[in-house]
Amino acid sequence: MLAPILGLLLSGTFNRTVARTKRNGIFIAIAALLLFTGYAFALVAAAIWLATIYGAAVSALLIAAGALVLGLIVLVIMAIINQQEQRRARERRLAMESMAAAVLGLVRKQPLMTAAVAAALVFGNLFGTRDEDD
Repeated sequence: MLAPILGLLLSGTFNRTVARTKRNGIFIAIAALLLFTGYAFALVAAAIWLATIYGAAVSALLIAAGALVLGLIVLVIMAIINQQEQRRARERRLAMESMAAAVLGLVRKQPLMTAAVAAALVFGNLFGTRDEDD
């Protein structure tokens, strides 16, 4: 188990992966900076445009209210997604518990068949074909 990891570390693949990750991180940081700059100037432009119509104070309040509403919408969506994830995790846990109960029942009732299935899984993992996808 340790040999493949050492081989990866000693090969050039690891160095290329690190270099690619650094390069991608730099490009993502530059893109994020440019996106935030564009967002800031869009807010400034919206404030100037609204100030010509409603005045400076009202335009600032409108932009602040819009940001608050959008922030609240994002928080509500996040809460809904978290609830769905918790429900799915609970369902997975219940499924695993019921499968464990079924396996325990099978082990108690038919130990020879359980041993045969376990041996088949072990031999299949040890001597099965391996696809080397790099």
